[in-house]
Amino acid sequence: MVYVLIVLGLAVVIAPLMSAMPSKSQRAKAALRDQARTCNLRVSLRPLPPIPPRFRFASDDEFACYERRLSAPLHLAGRDERFVSVDGEWYPTTGVSPAPKWLSALPSGAAFVELSEQTVSIFWNEKEGVEGLHALSQAVDSIE
Repeated sequence: MVYVLIVLGLAVVIAPLMSAMPSKSQRAKAALRDQARTCNLRVSLRPLPPIPPRFRFASDDEFACYERRLSAPLHLAGRDERFVSVDGEWYPTTGVSPAPKWLSALPSGAAFVELSEQTVSIFWNEKEGVEGLHALSQAVDSIE
């Protein structure tokens, strides 16, 4: 009887510790985000910016923001461009100008892109793993 009580006591202590351990998918995302740092990408968890209703964008995915500072020659004062992916096609959220060609090289989980004066921010669902990360990094490298 004493042994049963000891085992139950240990189970009560260990169970909360085990539930606090990261799952396999959480460890994979953490490793992917660590790898992003080696590609000079900063990863942050923030909500997707508002997308105009006319795009009828709806997704149950969780997105992480992968951001990189652009090289000095690409800095453009006053730039504020946003693009959204709908059914695999990229559209500007304002205006009617065509989306830049480098957006088509982004992984399929990329949903939203912001180009500011000095940075590019890509909201991505991270489902394609390392291959998607490399595609994302190469697409950012190809910005003209």
